[in-house]
Amino acid sequence: MLKAFKTLFDDTPPASQPLPGHEQRHLQLAVASVLHEATRVDLSDAPGERAAAERVLASLFGTRPADSKALLAEGGERARRLTSYYAPISVIKRDFDLPKRVLLIEHLWRIAYADGKLDQYEDHFVRKIAHLLYVPNTQCILARNRARPAHSSRT
Repeated sequence: MLKAFKTLFDDTPPASQPLPGHEQRHLQLAVASVLHEATRVDLSDAPGERAAAERVLASLFGTRPADSKALLAEGGERARRLTSYYAPISVIKRDFDLPKRVLLIEHLWRIAYADGKLDQYEDHFVRKIAHLLYVPNTQCILARNRARPAHSSRT
């Protein structure tokens, strides 16, 4: 019983445990659905944005290119049925700590810039997802600056 109280009041964060298979798959699909939404929010079908989203999945989860493509397609199917972002966002918030959420926001900015320009709808979408994931605005802007191509003039 004392151990339970000690762990309850312990200030050190718990060690990062690998997620069980079904929870890992749930997280992957949640991230894939948000990435899919990022590729379509500007109402254009840019292959560069889809390729960037597939690279993000490979980077975050270590998936092979074919698996990333299939995961993004399945995430797209789930995203089409979404009525709100609550389900994927709650999974991401539960399983990603703040540095991972900031990294995800940085990747979303990269997808937004993948077609060479930042659309106003892309900007709004990434900021909204950052807000829902409790990523501080300062971190969101720093992530955008890291993701912005050097030749881009649009903020």
